[in-house]
Amino acid sequence: MSGQLRTIKTRIRSIESTKKITRAMEMVSAAKLKRFQKLLDQTTPYARALEKLLANILESSSSCHHPLLAEREEKQCALLVVTSDTGLCGSFNMDLIQETRRFIESRSKKPLLIGFGKAGINALSRDHHTWHTMVKDTKTTEVESAVQKIGLLMGTLFREQVVDAVYVTRAKFVTQSAHKTITEKILPFSVQKESEDPVRSLPYIFEPSPEFLFERLIPMIFEVKVREFFLESFIAEQTARMGAMHLATQNAGELIDSLTLTRNKIRQAAITNELIEIVSGSKALKT
Repeated sequence: MSGQLRTIKTRIRSIESTKKITRAMEMVSAAKLKRFQKLLDQTTPYARALEKLLANILESSSSCHHPLLAEREEKQCALLVVTSDTGLCGSFNMDLIQETRRFIESRSKKPLLIGFGKAGINALSRDHHTWHTMVKDTKTTEVESAVQKIGLLMGTLFREQVVDAVYVTRAKFVTQSAHKTITEKILPFSVQKESEDPVRSLPYIFEPSPEFLFERLIPMIFEVKVREFFLESFIAEQTARMGAMHLATQNAGELIDSLTLTRNKIRQAAITNELIEIVSGSKALKT
């Protein structure tokens, strides 16, 4: 009986330690989520302002061209796979890996792979896929520069016609409790014309020329778009980890309650047995 009690006490202490860890990880993810959300909130208005300016330029000139907009026959494509460096985030990474496998199998020619995040790189490497570029174990202070380098790399591969299209498999943030896994084409870059607006029907005067501005705006907007979808993926990762750690903390609490109840029952049974022995001994002495 005492050995069983010691085992249960050890398990309770172990689970309590685990519960503290999962709770701490949930709080860390919440802090990271808040930081990434703030960065996205700062980036989005800037991106929309650039897109509006670009729409104005397109209305003013029909002779605007840029290498990142060039449509051509898709003989070879590149695929950027954005996963996390760490686990403990539910099915977040596995969903992305499965989506990547599906995309690769759907192509007649194997895509040129660019990997961001250790989870996806390691899993797909085990499938004997080779990587053009790998970025993993990125420190928090190096994420910004790593994202910029990947954006430049994708632009260079497309401009130099090494690939004819660039896709990205990533997590798209939907709500605090949900995200979805998507694969989308990011190059050639598509310019969305805005809906008719009476105010914007007025003529704009550009200095320097619309063509000059257009040539410089496209790389800027593409860079911001890359930053946006990376931030969305980071946010989705942290929400997934928060959910997984919250559930783990809840399960640990329930398991502790169950073990505590079992421990109390064993104690109660031991006390009852001792009382029975005392009463039996007392009766034996009387007789």
